[in-house]
Amino acid sequence: MQRRKAFSIVELLVAIAIIGVLTGLLLVAIQSSRESSRRAQCISNLRQLGLAFEGHHERKRNLPPAVAWSPAGEPFGDSVAPPGTLDHVSLGVVTVTAPDRVYANWLVTLLPYLEESALYDAFDLKAPIDDPRNTRARATELPVVKCPSDGWNGADNHFQRAGLAAPDLGYARGNFALNAGSNDRCLMRLSSVWPAGSCRDGFQVNGTDLKTDTTQVWGSGIGGVNKSFKFSEFPAGLSRTVAIEEIRAGIHPLDRRGVWSLGFPGSSITVAHGITGNRGPNARADAIQGCSAMIAAGADPAGNNMPCESSPNDLASEICQQATARSLHPGGVNLLMADGSAHFVSDAVDPQVWHQMHNRDNQTPFELPF
Repeated sequence: MQRRKAFSIVELLVAIAIIGVLTGLLLVAIQSSRESSRRAQCISNLRQLGLAFEGHHERKRNLPPAVAWSPAGEPFGDSVAPPGTLDHVSLGVVTVTAPDRVYANWLVTLLPYLEESALYDAFDLKAPIDDPRNTRARATELPVVKCPSDGWNGADNHFQRAGLAAPDLGYARGNFALNAGSNDRCLMRLSSVWPAGSCRDGFQVNGTDLKTDTTQVWGSGIGGVNKSFKFSEFPAGLSRTVAIEEIRAGIHPLDRRGVWSLGFPGSSITVAHGITGNRGPNARADAIQGCSAMIAAGADPAGNNMPCESSPNDLASEICQQATARSLHPGGVNLLMADGSAHFVSDAVDPQVWHQMHNRDNQTPFELPF
């Protein structure tokens, strides 16, 4: 009778190692396939938003403003912060006689063009977005504004705008923001604040007193505070101007980033992230209101690759004035150009090109980094 030869220990270990390597490669392939599918869904949602922009422009003859703000002025901005940068609800200064000044943003305006007419009708557009009549509408999960790669955009992580002491249904999150311009964090033509020549590429305002008579704020992007543009006002060309780009949902109930119905930088608007700002996607820290409160409540923005500028000893200095594109896709972000084309842009894009891409008036030729 012939004796059967068994595996040696060495052969068994080698076999186990080979199986381990193959399993690892298989898992990587599965993860890569899943991420590819998630990114494809993200791009599909972007394109739907692009069609909604086209529908709005065709019917209204312009694009929606980034956000509607009323009445004029920013009384708590110390004559430096313009309308659209300070959240009165989060500051706790909203009263019956001085209601929230933030009304519908660009995404709320686009709802009818996204086959979401019922949700659009659920908003009372004559009331501020924080009005109790808008509670359920602003808490609605909206799949078309989400990227599946972001695990922070779910119903268990709504933004608590009034703080953790008075929780309500909160604000639902999404992953897309309108490009309001990559300008510097300063205001043109206000020599009392920025001496002549010190603000070379800042944002524009239509008033002389930020506290009382300013109703519009706009930059080089496709919309501003109470400011709309037409496609004909894009000398750089629609195919070379960013309209919408990915942002990440906030990582804590006090993190206002990625709130689809709230018209603030970081929530549904990107702003001031050009060559002197964040300098590209997933770069540096966002300047948003509430960063210090979020950290004090136990959040770790930096550790989650979501850094923000904090001022724990001067909370009043935290305003929503800078936010860049961000994503959880490896190596870059998806964005939509004004012509409706969607692209993936690397984190390593040249900062100058990134700046030019966000400027509807740009006249400097550049190679598209796609």
